[in-house]
Amino acid sequence: MSVFNIPFRRLLFAFTLVLLPCAMAVCLLLWVALYNGYPTVYPDTGAYLYTGAFLIALPPFRAPGYGIFANWTSLGTSAWFTAIAQGILVVTVLYETCKYLIGGEAKFRATCMLAIVCVLAVLTSLPWEVSLLMPDVFAGMVFLSVFLLAFNEKLRLAERIILAAILTISVSAHMSLLPIAALFVAALVIPRLAGWQMRGTPPIRTTLAWLLVPMIAAGIWTATLNRRMGLGFHLSVSGNEFLLGRLFGDGLAADFLRDNCPRKPFIACRYLNNLPRTTEQFLFWHPLLRELDGHGDELAELVHGTLAAYPLRFVESSIMETLRQLTRFRTGDEIRDFALHAPNSNAAVIQQILPRDFPAFSNSRMIRGRLLALANAAATVDTVVFWLSAAACLVLAWTERPERLNPFLYSAIAFLVINAAICATLAGVYDRYQSRVAWIMPLCFTFYAAGWIASKNARTPENPG
Repeated sequence: MSVFNIPFRRLLFAFTLVLLPCAMAVCLLLWVALYNGYPTVYPDTGAYLYTGAFLIALPPFRAPGYGIFANWTSLGTSAWFTAIAQGILVVTVLYETCKYLIGGEAKFRATCMLAIVCVLAVLTSLPWEVSLLMPDVFAGMVFLSVFLLAFNEKLRLAERIILAAILTISVSAHMSLLPIAALFVAALVIPRLAGWQMRGTPPIRTTLAWLLVPMIAAGIWTATLNRRMGLGFHLSVSGNEFLLGRLFGDGLAADFLRDNCPRKPFIACRYLNNLPRTTEQFLFWHPLLRELDGHGDELAELVHGTLAAYPLRFVESSIMETLRQLTRFRTGDEIRDFALHAPNSNAAVIQQILPRDFPAFSNSRMIRGRLLALANAAATVDTVVFWLSAAACLVLAWTERPERLNPFLYSAIAFLVINAAICATLAGVYDRYQSRVAWIMPLCFTFYAAGWIASKNARTPENPG
């Protein structure tokens, strides 16, 4: 045998066992974009793409990280490359999770991963998130990368670096993901500080280093980008705007203004008889936000004053909104919003920065109104699968008690609650916020099923013990 054939044979072996199934998994997760004829979009997509291309922020200001990611991965040519990059990142963290939770030989892991992706592609919201030109897909990657860095002691240095890089990109993609990641890390670390330690987990100092450094890096990068756009060295420029919109939706901000307008000459007092009643009205249609532009002090005062005046009502409202968010995760929010003609700049922005994509975008099924029925059907299926998976996982966790799968399930439940709490409290209740992570529960069930198959195979006569 020629010595030059050895590396080629090993490369071919690795491609057949791992890379080919992973490539197939990426294609499966992009089926929505492929069927649509172009990656799907949300009303906010144009603002993200424009900010990434020109470093110019459009109000309400969003985290610039996803725009930069889209600009880099599109290669200035096509958003297809961005969707493919999203699929590759998702498959990377899924493969590492399979490696940790299922184990076994590379061929078995790759086969399990491909089977799991098949289930997720058909029965969950994941392919809709991967196919969407929005930062939503990164929420699930925050969960998986944090979990692996916190629990898998056997990760090699290269794997840790890759997961840490994915965590950095993910946290910087959307302004909600930094507080979500921070609370999730606290939920995983505090029990260990209190004395609970699962076998096979890295030391607490190592865990904190690998988790905090990417989050800090993401925060610094976000603030630096905001400063370059003339918005100051801040993590969240529009945080008060989204929260005030949520307070108007609850009626708390309106009550605060009615109680204080006789004494304080707020700009908002001009609209006392016509205040916004929903978050969307305040952010996109009502003239109040435009008049508050340049009056950040008043905006902050309205938020802080409302919270100080009604702390118990805010806490009660936040709890109720969190519970609502936990049960609202209909797949395809982006398709329904487009069908309702939500205001957006997608066509103009894509024509400007990705002109070669414009014909495909214009002729896509979504733009022609031919994707709504499929999205509604997927929403029904995905909702049923979520609740069935949740019930099955709880039964399996109680009866089987596998060493690694149960902590994965409990971590997933904690992450789902944290995601719902942060989004509902700071922005409001939207299907999109929870559908971006709802696929995690069916993922848990598929891991229980794969673990049962792996243990059964290990007990066969051909594989004793």
